Amino acid sequence: MKLNKGILAVLVGSTLFLTACKCEKNPNMATAPVAETENVGAAETTVAKIDADGNYIYDLGNNIDINLPDGSKMNVGENSSENKLFTMLNDTNFAVSDDKTQGWVTLDRVYFPTGKADLSTNSDAQVANLVTLLKLFPTATVKVGGYTDSTGDAAVNKQVSTDRAKSVADKIIAGGIDASRIESEGYGAQHFVCEANDTDECKAQNRRVDIRITKK
Repeated sequence: MKLNKGILAVLVGSTLFLTACKCEKNPNMATAPVAETENVGAAETTVAKIDADGNYIYDLGNNIDINLPDGSKMNVGENSSENKLFTMLNDTNFAVSDDKTQGWVTLDRVYFPTGKADLSTNSDAQVANLVTLLKLFPTATVKVGGYTDSTGDAAVNKQVSTDRAKSVADKIIAGGIDASRIESEGYGAQHFVCEANDTDECKAQNRRVDIRITKK
């Protein structure tokens, strides 16, 4: 059967167009999930909880504004050390426990280089917030405690924990808090918060600096 020359030209032209055209995909067409989505999911399940120096990275929760007694605000995480301390200091019903193992708050953004007692500069914001709180509650006194995991020599651990606690206390004093209002002590590998002390994350939680209100 002979094809009309006009029809044949149309068919040939259409074939060439479909072969050569690099057409965009129809945005309404369903497509299979891409690897990117899977990678995002994988990344979310492997988020590091320890920084390069072995400091534990805490979940601070959503940012909130604390309304301070002087009318100013402090923007911090809802799970942050600052929010916990402020709640205690601002609560007229809060009483300091006679049990000295109670009432400790872990400082969640105080960092040290591995094996050293020098505060990293990214600790400055939290220490400044502690200074602010202590200035607003001038009758309060506090104690800073340093802790390690059980890796290594016990005497060295005790000294490192002592030096780290003192570094935080000294920084608070340097911010304008009278030295009579703050004391510090190192406890070495005592008072674990992660009892198993058997994984890197667990040990990182035990290597910490805590603060406790000793008087309101």
